[in-house]
Amino acid sequence: MIDDKFFDLELYGIYKAVNEKIGEETWGIVWRSGEIVLDEIWNEINPDNSTDVFEVLKNLGDYLGRVGYVDYIKVEKLSDTRVKYTMGKPVILPGAERLIKEGMVPPHISTSLMFAALKKLGYRAEMVGEPEFLPGDIAVEIWEIKPI
Repeated sequence: MIDDKFFDLELYGIYKAVNEKIGEETWGIVWRSGEIVLDEIWNEINPDNSTDVFEVLKNLGDYLGRVGYVDYIKVEKLSDTRVKYTMGKPVILPGAERLIKEGMVPPHISTSLMFAALKKLGYRAEMVGEPEFLPGDIAVEIWEIKPI
């Protein structure tokens, strides 16, 4: 099994190098990589071909917990268009925080997977503001979700 700290450091290094080479275009890599990985795991996270957005997002969060990416993921509906996305101890948190502080695009691995799932279900999502980092290695994002 790979060490979490090494995995985080490797992703930090990759994304820092990509940011240095292509700047804001790194966002394209973030979102496309989520689509690619989601296609690979889609049948595992959605074996019954559900179209229920929150069921699919919950299944994806459970999957990310099982594979060791996070301790937990919670998706809460705040309004008809706003969602609160909470990740407990994502393994890439230290590197993501560093990249954001350096003004660079972080990997957003789970977010890119969630956004890809939403897209597959006919929705588009955008982050509202920057992620919030809370004590206990918790990251929180607010998303705006709308039909495509």
